[in-house]
Amino acid sequence: MKNNIRFVILSGEERNEESKLKVDFFFRRDVRCFILLFLSLNLTLNLTSCGVRKSINHVPDVKQYTLEIPKVNKINDSTFSFNQNYLTKNEQQLWELYIKGNPLQLGYNNGALTQSLMQKQEEIFFSKVEGFVPSKFKQNLLRGFLKWYNRKMYLNIREDYQAELYGLSQYSSDKYNFIAPKFLRSMYLHGAHDIGHAMQDLMMVGCTSLAVWNENTEDGDLLIGRNFDFYVGDDFAKNKLIEFVEPEEGIPYLSVSWPGMIGVVSGMNKEGVTVTINAGKSKIPLTAKTPISLVTREILQYAKNIDEAIAIARKRKVFVSESILVGSGNDKKAVIIEGFTDNFGVYNGENTSKVSVPIISSRMPIKMIKEIRSIFLKVILNTDMENFRNFYRKIKS
Repeated sequence: MKNNIRFVILSGEERNEESKLKVDFFFRRDVRCFILLFLSLNLTLNLTSCGVRKSINHVPDVKQYTLEIPKVNKINDSTFSFNQNYLTKNEQQLWELYIKGNPLQLGYNNGALTQSLMQKQEEIFFSKVEGFVPSKFKQNLLRGFLKWYNRKMYLNIREDYQAELYGLSQYSSDKYNFIAPKFLRSMYLHGAHDIGHAMQDLMMVGCTSLAVWNENTEDGDLLIGRNFDFYVGDDFAKNKLIEFVEPEEGIPYLSVSWPGMIGVVSGMNKEGVTVTINAGKSKIPLTAKTPISLVTREILQYAKNIDEAIAIARKRKVFVSESILVGSGNDKKAVIIEGFTDNFGVYNGENTSKVSVPIISSRMPIKMIKEIRSIFLKVILNTDMENFRNFYRKIKS
């Protein structure tokens, strides 16, 4: 990287017990919401069935892209390669994926190298859903609702990203074709973060990010950090994937996520632009649009500074409100992009060593969360870390 910038990610595994409660709360309460909403919209479904069929039958046009079907060479149990693309496990036992090419080739290279990992993630995810919704009847209702709800998603995703998803999806498991065709299933999974957030609106994915620079870092460089709370169980969290992507067009970038993902939840590009996604309070949308992880992917692939990142975010239609922390080594600062669905806003990140972000536990009732948040903001804003620790001990007791 040509800019001095560090990017730190803390895994949600450190918060497993709290996260499990979040997942339980999300699935048990909001699957019922899904089903009730689906039944109440039955008439609407009939009226819009043509749109649903069109979505289900949609396949992106990939004829414009050249393609070499990958032939993966297994070097050992933890290293696989194809031309200049490879997958390996590093010293920290994290998988690293290096891929390059046009959109379709990127998808194929990604899928071929991570096929076993991706299929494992898919199995874990859908098994988790099945565990919370054991009724076959309710599962059918849920599938029908998702097809209706996501009927316009493909209209809001860039064609090159659709081509990449198509290539990736060719290596998905046939086991779940009853849910949706492979390409649509891959697209739906990229909206899982958004749907979970929107249907719960209570922060199943409430991550926290920070940015400090100048006098607040040891060497004066920009330091970006975040914890990652999106949690679907211990098994799902095992196979972290660090992707190094060199697209045919745009800026090379890296991201940290999991197999089967082309979107970005945490990442940095070669120009020193960073992004992290943090859920914000959102209304339940009536239809899916652009998954937020594909907006942040576009920022990393095409933005050289904060202004270009803002321009990209402003033109995309997403279906939940989000907070994106964007840092830039060129600009030597960070900003927060918020809103999207209603009031789009950009806020300069304050460079301070003081804590100003509330910590909320999913164990607390909603009313208590609001009270604690109010108290927290009054006490913590402009308070040093020692006072913060004292206050936090009082809350815990």
